[in-house]
Amino acid sequence: MNKNDLKVISFLAYKNISKSKATFFVIVAVMAMSFLSITFFAAIIDGLGYEFEEGMIRGLTGHLMIEPSADSRYLENADSMVGKIKKIPEVVGVSKRVEASAVATHKTIQLGVPIFFVNPDDERQVSRFSESVVLGDYLSRKDNAELIIGTDLVEAYTREDDAKKSLDVTVGDTIQLSFSNGMVKEYKIKGIFKTGSQFSDNNILINYDDYEDIFHESDVASAILVALPSRGREEEFTRKIIDLGVTDQINPWQSKMGKVKQFIGSLQITNTITGVVGLFTAFATIYIIIFINVTNKRKQIGILKAVGIKKEIILGSYVLQSLIYGVAGVVIGIIAMQGLIALLTVYPLSMPIGNVVPILTTNRLVTTAITLILASIVAWFFPSKKAANDNILEAIFGG
Repeated sequence: MNKNDLKVISFLAYKNISKSKATFFVIVAVMAMSFLSITFFAAIIDGLGYEFEEGMIRGLTGHLMIEPSADSRYLENADSMVGKIKKIPEVVGVSKRVEASAVATHKTIQLGVPIFFVNPDDERQVSRFSESVVLGDYLSRKDNAELIIGTDLVEAYTREDDAKKSLDVTVGDTIQLSFSNGMVKEYKIKGIFKTGSQFSDNNILINYDDYEDIFHESDVASAILVALPSRGREEEFTRKIIDLGVTDQINPWQSKMGKVKQFIGSLQITNTITGVVGLFTAFATIYIIIFINVTNKRKQIGILKAVGIKKEIILGSYVLQSLIYGVAGVVIGIIAMQGLIALLTVYPLSMPIGNVVPILTTNRLVTTAITLILASIVAWFFPSKKAANDNILEAIFGG
């Protein structure tokens, strides 16, 4: 195919598009909507999975979680370890926790509750609890016999159809906690928090100093949580912590996902199936529109062949048209998708697990764009090839 043939292909493609503006806008709109339907749902699923993971990281595990070895109950010399890790450049925060359980009593209701004994200032750097207080105030280092409680334990914040037992309390009320060693202590509710994560909102937070008073143990931790600048650097900082002489278990957050990981995997399977179905639907829709369009132009194709235009040139002009349609539709789809993401970043989707923002990865965007453009070319190729191969007289008088 020479340079003149390419010029003819471009000219024919341009004339077809310019004479069929309505068809152009319809097909481009279908392409753009197809791009949106495939990528938007996928972005919501990815955002949902990310928020599930973030709920675990910012509630239970940190990016790294240091735990005692199998033959130890607690981490010893926890304060020294925390101090050393804090000195590692770029570490965002380090917090020691002791996990315990107690029976909470208020009026006639008794309820088993999980408890985190924390240093409030350190905890502020690794979790969402401090920024999620919806009533009252967050803990301070000086608080004694005060606590903050998650909304899943408070009757006023539970759903009407939730059969789980909860406490009819609010800020300023007093509850009684009975610990495993027999100690019974009354606590005033200083604040109520709602992170939006089911992994965090059923906990009670108490000042670490109270743990020492209740259990007569000091400088120990059930776990030390480390917050990093971003995901993906867990291995790098694990090596740095080991270089400090830490011999306890250092677990990245991924190893603690458990059922959450299975759930996210199920979401991704759903995501893949939905994407494939959306792609086939888009292909079928585009094919039908193009088939009708090409069928209506059989007479025009017959006339072009009658005046000596090679069928390869005719076919090439339709392939070029399809490329233009595909690229235009994908570009508009990308612009619309970016606009939706910008809007939902400002006004995220409120879900039980938290505020979900769609996440569209570059890999997914490129893959979807290339796939739709190829689908457009294929959808154009077959009906236009059939029309180009038709007998000249049949095309002219039968079209």
